[in-house]
Amino acid sequence: MDNNILVIIAFCVLTAASSYMILNRILLSDERRRNVELLKSSKSITVTVRLQAYERLILFLERISPEVLLLKLKNQAQTNSDLHLAILKQIRFEYEHNLSQQLYVSNDTWALVKETKEKIAMLVNDLAKETNPVYSSIELANRIINKLAEEGNPLISEAIKKIKDEAHAIM
Repeated sequence: MDNNILVIIAFCVLTAASSYMILNRILLSDERRRNVELLKSSKSITVTVRLQAYERLILFLERISPEVLLLKLKNQAQTNSDLHLAILKQIRFEYEHNLSQQLYVSNDTWALVKETKEKIAMLVNDLAKETNPVYSSIELANRIINKLAEEGNPLISEAIKKIKDEAHAIM
């Protein structure tokens, strides 16, 4: 009788151990499957957010292009100094509004955006130095338009091209 009890106990222990191992494998497999699904979902959301960041940075660059700024601010500025300050203020406002986008783009892309912003501000500063601050803002506006007509606006177009290239790489 004692042998029968030992056999039954051994059988129960083996059955319990087997059941535990099988159940553990099933649970691990299910957990891996859920992790893979979560990762896929997370990547999809991340790609969407990153694409939105690229979109916002392109919009930012378009908004700080001197031509757009002149159209937007020309009527508000009375003197060269007023226009100069209004342009710099608008560039700073747009930049601050988009600072959080650096979280979603590469360091190189963010550095390019920042550098483009700074170069546009420097261009406006340099052209403003050539004007009499109290004269009509038409003088500064004309200098900006003439400079862009001579050289085009490679800063904005090159930055936008690089942003588009990076965005296409993640799709």
